[in-house]
Amino acid sequence: MDSLGTWPRPVPADDRDFDVQVMRRLRTAPGDDGAPDRPSLGERLGTSLLLVVPVLTALAVVLLWQQWSRSGSVLLLALVAVLLVATALWWTARMKRAFRTAQGRLGSRLAHVVDHGVGVVREIALEPVAEEEHRRANTGAEAAEDSPGAGGRVRARLRLSVNPVRGSGFSTDVEAVYDADAALLLEVGSHGPVRFLRDDPEGTTVIDTRLTEEQVQQVYRGAALN
Repeated sequence: MDSLGTWPRPVPADDRDFDVQVMRRLRTAPGDDGAPDRPSLGERLGTSLLLVVPVLTALAVVLLWQQWSRSGSVLLLALVAVLLVATALWWTARMKRAFRTAQGRLGSRLAHVVDHGVGVVREIALEPVAEEEHRRANTGAEAAEDSPGAGGRVRARLRLSVNPVRGSGFSTDVEAVYDADAALLLEVGSHGPVRFLRDDPEGTTVIDTRLTEEQVQQVYRGAALN
């Protein structure tokens, strides 16, 4: 595996099923301290202000505008402008802070839900993708580019032995759809990055098509050190 000679990447799959499973696990996943990570009361109140403050600002602007329409005071217009700018700056800063907090919490919990490893092909079974299924899978621009002479698609059923970044190795079966030309490159011994749910690795492993080259190298290094 040191050569990082990975298998050809399959046609990008619809990962909604896997993502739904991840979201279900995240609801009960622990944080770095091993306990379920829930926002504190202060964080929940702070987040609620993202909705409350703009509403209160809008009410204040309406009242000040009505006062200005009766008096014509420039001071009221200046007050409206200051109020809008101050609210916009506060709301933007608060939103960035909320996103940073959510991102940190998600990253902490995701590490306890999803893991990666290197899968090595032990058995291969290939079959053409049915024409009707092929048409459903190819829509828009992709369908326009896919001509009858392009070689079509092939479904590969792969028996993998997986060396995870953490934990014990295991064997599992995965399915992936490849362009026919790419599928010809598959062979016993081909390998590449996979991801899976930590609580059910054998039943949830999928070939990872989302990783950058740097992330792929990290997976290989981590699996080699495990």
